Amino acid sequence: MNKRALTMTVALFIFGLSVVALATHVINNSSKKTLLVFLPAAGKRVWQELIPLFEKRYGVEVEAVYGSSGRLLQQAYVSERGDVLGSATPPYMNKAVEYGLVYPETVSYVACMRPAILVPKDVNVSGLDDLIKRGIRILMCDPEGCAVGKFFKYALAKEGLWEKISKKVVGYTENFSKLIAALLVGKAEAALGWDVAARWYPGKLKAVPLDLAGPYEPCIEVAVLKSTKNLGLAKLFVKFITSKEALEKCREYGYSPPR
Repeated sequence: MNKRALTMTVALFIFGLSVVALATHVINNSSKKTLLVFLPAAGKRVWQELIPLFEKRYGVEVEAVYGSSGRLLQQAYVSERGDVLGSATPPYMNKAVEYGLVYPETVSYVACMRPAILVPKDVNVSGLDDLIKRGIRILMCDPEGCAVGKFFKYALAKEGLWEKISKKVVGYTENFSKLIAALLVGKAEAALGWDVAARWYPGKLKAVPLDLAGPYEPCIEVAVLKSTKNLGLAKLFVKFITSKEALEKCREYGYSPPR
C-alpha cells in the first residue's frame, strides 16, 4: 500500500470513529426516557420516596400526577396519554379495565389500608359514637370522585349511620392528601380516612381504627396504560412499585400487604 492510500485509509478510519462517537453521544443523550404516571394521593408519601429510587436505578425521569382515583381515571381517559395508572381502591381500576384504558394482565396490587377516624394528637375520640354525640367537626373526601370518600359513604350507609355522620361534615376535599392537609391546619377536629395518615405525621395525628365492612378491601392498584409509548419501561415501573422492596417501604408508612 502506497503512502497516499495509507493516509486515505487512516483518514477514513478516523472519520468512521468520529461518526460512531457522535452516534453514541446522541443515543446516550436521547435515551433517557420519561414516564407519565397517574398515582392516587392515598399513597403520596410512599410514591415520593419510591419514585426517586426508580429514577436513579434505571435512569428514567418520572412525571407523577397525584390526585383522587376518580380524577386520575378521568385525566387518563380524556388526555389519552400516560404510561401507568393507579387507583386507591379496586372499583376505579375495574372501570379503567372496562373502558379499555389499561392492559388487564398488568393490573397489580401495591398495598392496602384500613378505614379510621383521624384526629390531632390532643383530640380524644374512641369511635363513631363520639363523632355523632359530641360537637366534633368532621372532614371527608368527596364521595363522588375520591376512593376513601366513596368507601366511607357506602360503609356508613350499610351501618345506618350515614345520615347522622354526614350532618357533622363541615367540608369535603378533592383527594386524600388534601384531606390530611386540611385536618392539620385545623379545618376540623376529625377526618374520616385511611389509617396510614397517622404514620405520615406520627407527631401530629393519631388514627382510631374502624371495623367497617366495605364492598371491597381498600387496596392500591397500578396498571400499564394502553396509551404508553414506553411499554417496557411502564411494565418495569409496575414491577418495581409492587416489589418486596416497595412493600417494605409501604410497611414503614403503615400500609399492609394485599391478602
